[in-house]
Amino acid sequence: MPNTEYSKLKLLYLYHYFRTHVDSETIDGGTTMSQMLSYLNEKTGTEFERKSVYSDIARLNQFARSMGFCDESDDWITLEGKMYYRGQIEGDLTSDEAKLLVDAINASDFVDSGLTEKIKALYPAYFKKEYNSIVPHDGKMGQKTMMMINIIRSAIDDNLELSFEYGYQVASGIRGASLKSVSPLGLDFKNSHYYLYAIDNEYVKEVSRPRDAIKSYRLDRMRKATLGSPKKYIALKGDKAEILRNYAKDSIGAYTYKNNEDRFIQITLRSDDTKMLLKAFSEISEKLKTKLISDKFDKGEVKFGVKAALVPTFFQELFLISMYNGVTMTIDDEEVKKKYKEHLTKAESECR
Repeated sequence: MPNTEYSKLKLLYLYHYFRTHVDSETIDGGTTMSQMLSYLNEKTGTEFERKSVYSDIARLNQFARSMGFCDESDDWITLEGKMYYRGQIEGDLTSDEAKLLVDAINASDFVDSGLTEKIKALYPAYFKKEYNSIVPHDGKMGQKTMMMINIIRSAIDDNLELSFEYGYQVASGIRGASLKSVSPLGLDFKNSHYYLYAIDNEYVKEVSRPRDAIKSYRLDRMRKATLGSPKKYIALKGDKAEILRNYAKDSIGAYTYKNNEDRFIQITLRSDDTKMLLKAFSEISEKLKTKLISDKFDKGEVKFGVKAALVPTFFQELFLISMYNGVTMTIDDEEVKKKYKEHLTKAESECR
């Protein structure tokens, strides 16, 4: 056997081979001595003797025991008949977990679909056969979006103030932009858009708690983002993850404007068509966090409450419900009913 530079790396190649090419979970996930020798020859250009590989497997088992890959009395690599198998390493993705990640990436516009190839390259043993359980979306994150997200991540990680221009997206670009100063808290992705959750550094002066000044900003409406000073960063008191989860659950709350406090609004839907009633209720419960008060679907009625502000986006949701044939809606709040009628009247008068 020639003592080449690559042949000295044989043990490392063999370790990599067992980590990536041998499936620890399935009965057909093993390998043979011939396959190992062929792999080593491909990588090093050297033909190795079987005895040397036996010795290397013994060294790998000794290494695995010292690293805790297996019990001290067990072997990480085992021989059953003519097939070699390896044990599962704690911290490694299982076959199901790796495929679940591929499915999640393929099903979501949030993640660049190219990441699936990286997962498959890390665990080729799990993807020996073509794997396409979910139709891929083939989404690619734009360069501008990626740059904006990287800036925002830096602001979140380092607790830095973030300044940017925020306007309205039209075909030719962003119009009507105004300067914003915020303390970034987290990113979200919903309704095919990226959102930044942040404390409005100006509005926070008008409320009692920083959490009451959290707002959402759509990334495609942002431009010219710059990092500021940590001295201008306003910290969120309490469990940030829990506060943001609760904020994100109420999607209408994300559109709360100044002087529009969230309120609990009770709504009753009625219909002789149970299926249509379920569809109407599902329409609003998918957009807002609803609290079921009276479940009488079998009798053509459901009563629930939502927490929202009296802003256009909330009235838009009410209008969508009213479009379901045969479904009537009762709002148990006179001010809400008045505002809703004003929005409908305004929309009708301006429709030409």
